[in-house]
Formats: sequence, C-alpha cells, structure tokens
Amino acid sequence: MKLTRLEKMFVNRRKEAERNIDRIRRDLEQLDVDAIHDVLEIGCGVGAISAFLADSYGMNVQGTDFDPGQVELARTRQPTSDRLRFTVEDAARLTFENASFDLVLSQDIFHHIPDWEQVVKEVVRVLRPEGYFIWLDVVSPRSIARLFQPLVKNYLSLFTLEQAQSTFAQGGLEQRFYERVDLVHHHIILQKG
Repeated sequence: MKLTRLEKMFVNRRKEAERNIDRIRRDLEQLDVDAIHDVLEIGCGVGAISAFLADSYGMNVQGTDFDPGQVELARTRQPTSDRLRFTVEDAARLTFENASFDLVLSQDIFHHIPDWEQVVKEVVRVLRPEGYFIWLDVVSPRSIARLFQPLVKNYLSLFTLEQAQSTFAQGGLEQRFYERVDLVHHHIILQKG
C-alpha cells in the first residue's frame, strides 16, 4: 500500500531517519556484524537507513519500497553505488532468490500491508540460515484488532503482538530481543534457525 502525502511528510523527516538510524546502530551492537554482508530493507522510504548501513558498515544493501515515488526519492537523496541499490518491490512477492540476505529490516511497514503473514514467509525465504530480521511496528490490542480488522482488511493490517510473535515462530524465526518502544510500537530482533 502506498502512503498518503501526510504519512510521507512524517516518515521522510530527518528527525525520523536519525531516530531509526540510532535504533539500528544499537541493534547491530547486539549482533555479529562481521557475519552481515548482504542486507534487505523492506520499506526503505527515502533510503536513509540503507545508506547508513552501506556507508558506515560497508554492507551491500538493497533498499526496497512498494511506492515508486519513495524509491525515486531514495535514489535522489542517497545516490546508488556498488554497495547500495534501490528498487520497487512488493514485500509479499519479493523477486530475490532464496537465502540472499544476512539481515532483513522492516520498520513501521507491516501495518500497511494487508497480507503481512505472507511478508513474513518472504522474509524467511530470502534470509540465509542464522540470518537476522529486525522488526519494528505498530501492534493493536486484541479487542481493537478483532473489532476493526474486518473494516480495513483490504488497506491495512491490525494484528496483536501475540499474532506477530506466533507467525514469526511458525516461520522458524527465534526471538533474540524484544522491546516495547511506546504504547503501540514493538521492536523485535529475530534470527533464522
């Protein structure tokens, strides 16, 4: 699903990028960074995190977004190189080969994707064994998800933390870290077995 103009104004802010980069930097301190060479960012927006990983860590980063306008902005703001590429991708139908990435990132994207469970399957498919998945998203209380999901099912996803964690576990992703960021945002680092 493409973001509205208002949503883009919010997520494309420099402050938002700085906050997300700080979180990723802290996450990487918990991981074996030397084992991470190839990275996929789902929902890269203007590409700040992808560029940070390529520039600061020398990782090969593939930034993707469903919205061609966001990908064009990413290419403009973060010029591509041998280590940094941006493409339009449907996260539920990724075009990458199996076991292509050591790390997959997704921040505040899943609630925009009606078929988020299929995205989890794709993440598992493109992750290499022992690869990491860093996930941050909005989750709903059970009562809200049950009540409103039928009304928004073609546009958004309302899911609980328990549903997300169960889907991750069913896909073979083991939770390594969990943090409740605020009232609705939850942050998890997972590893593929």
